[in-house]
Amino acid sequence: MIALSRRQLICGGAAIAALASTPAIAASGIKNLPGGKTEVSLAANKALASVGGVVELTIKKYGKVALIRTSASVKGFAVVNLSCPHAGVIVQQNNGGWVCPGPRGHGSEFGLNGAVKVGPANSALKPIKFTATSKAVTIA
Repeated sequence: MIALSRRQLICGGAAIAALASTPAIAASGIKNLPGGKTEVSLAANKALASVGGVVELTIKKYGKVALIRTSASVKGFAVVNLSCPHAGVIVQQNNGGWVCPGPRGHGSEFGLNGAVKVGPANSALKPIKFTATSKAVTIA
């Protein structure tokens, strides 16, 4: 067993936490299209170039949503509504996933793709339909 100083432990923990998750950023390059669709430019949102990248945006008919890069393929995305299905509170990104914060939230945890990991929520964050090309993601 290696003895660590308090400083080494704190610095190491901070480094791991910084690498563990990329925070969601506000989306840019957004166009509102006819029929209530929303187009998000991939060129304008560099966070979506890497798997695990996330941008958040507000869409009138859904409220706050997250667009998540799930794989390197052209269609490798997920779009989820950020309203907790249990408490209705907007979840926050935390440790590579989402958490329903207090005091109104009850601490439910979700994977980055919206899958429920820890209750009391018993269903995933609501997925939203989309189409993707090499240039943009269009949210239905």
